[in-house]
Amino acid sequence: MRLNSSRRSPADPVDHIDLNILTMLFSQARVSKVQMSTEVGVSASRCHERMQRLEQSGVIRGYHADIDLARLASSLQFLVQIKLLNDTAARTKQFEKVVLKIPEIVACQSVLGHIDYIITVVAASIEKYGEVIAELRTQGGGEFDFVTFPVSKSIKTIGQSELRQIVERLTSGAGV
Repeated sequence: MRLNSSRRSPADPVDHIDLNILTMLFSQARVSKVQMSTEVGVSASRCHERMQRLEQSGVIRGYHADIDLARLASSLQFLVQIKLLNDTAARTKQFEKVVLKIPEIVACQSVLGHIDYIITVVAASIEKYGEVIAELRTQGGGEFDFVTFPVSKSIKTIGQSELRQIVERLTSGAGV
């Protein structure tokens, strides 16, 4: 049974029109609503309403430019695995608050397994990277072990993927 789009709750899955909108935004976030409506096959106002609903439901979290920081300013990128030592709920919360405050930490994922986090750090030099880790240690509420992986080349970023293929594979249960 297909629900009327205006009555959908945020938990309801997206339909094919929503997926078309999301696919366009995923690859080209600056597309005009008029151009999108033409591509998607609904009026510009209806397209805008659907986008607002997708924003309100949290499916669309924001609109971002894919910026090559290395072209903007000379920088190095580091992937860092972090394992908190003597972990408590309060220390975890403190660590995460500090991560959010350090601008050079551009991404952080909490992960399952033998480590707790994977962070992405950008820095002008190895020395500046060391300063970021020192700041994280000092303000993060305690000790942690870490392993650093300097990035030599970025092969693929999330914005280079085809959203429709990702969603189809996730919803069909197909493997890679």
